[in-house]
Amino acid sequence: MDFTGEQRIPAPRATVFNALLNPEVLKKSIPNCQSAEYVDLPNGRYLKLNITLNFAILNGSYDVFLQTTDIVEPSHLVLVAEPRSSLGSVSARCSVDLTEEGATTLLSYNANASLSGKVAAVPELIVKPAVKGMLDQFFKNFDKQVNA
Repeated sequence: MDFTGEQRIPAPRATVFNALLNPEVLKKSIPNCQSAEYVDLPNGRYLKLNITLNFAILNGSYDVFLQTTDIVEPSHLVLVAEPRSSLGSVSARCSVDLTEEGATTLLSYNANASLSGKVAAVPELIVKPAVKGMLDQFFKNFDKQVNA
């Protein structure tokens, strides 16, 4: 599944970039996120998110480890997550570009997610609109957090 989009955020680019790396901002922006904290694991530093889902077969609380790569401050970063459970796994990668437009920042994203296991059995026709709705809600919440 591929997702692309843009969001204009009325804040300087550096502010938006730093907000994308701030656990408290992300916790308040990600729908149903219960906690967000940085953790050091043997293969690097990750943002550990605890997210509660109530969607199709994905009901429950899940820990998602988000890694930030390819950082070019303050204009680009890539977010990578590969959560796994007994229901299968998701491999997700989201490239984010920030462009200054006067007093606002244009955030452009290009995301790709692939599913395996039982979660892959849920038709894309159902999954894609649900994920798009969560992305839209994230950006509404993120805009509020950046401008709080």
